[in-house]
Amino acid sequence: MPAFKPVIITTTTATREEAEKIGMALLQNQIAACVQYEAISSHYVWQDEVCCDEEIRVVIKSSRCHYKAVEKLIMANHSYDCPQILMQPVSRGLSAYLRWMKKQMGL
Repeated sequence: MPAFKPVIITTTTATREEAEKIGMALLQNQIAACVQYEAISSHYVWQDEVCCDEEIRVVIKSSRCHYKAVEKLIMANHSYDCPQILMQPVSRGLSAYLRWMKKQMGL
């Protein structure tokens, strides 16, 4: 069984529907324990042009061992050519919550 090393993976989507489609697939495949959505405003440079868009930030609670599967699922269901997909390790957290996360992913 793979080791449980909690991580937070973030991405953004153009719509809430797209975000929820990705989130539900992550949960159904048991490669995430929790997915959260929040509306944000993003300013960024794309193809030498400054852009400003309303987006949905998707915060994914997962395990390092699932990163590649999470990335693959996001890429297969995402409308952007180059979506933000960032993973941050979780060095500490409430023990009970971390146990719950591990259980949700069958680890």
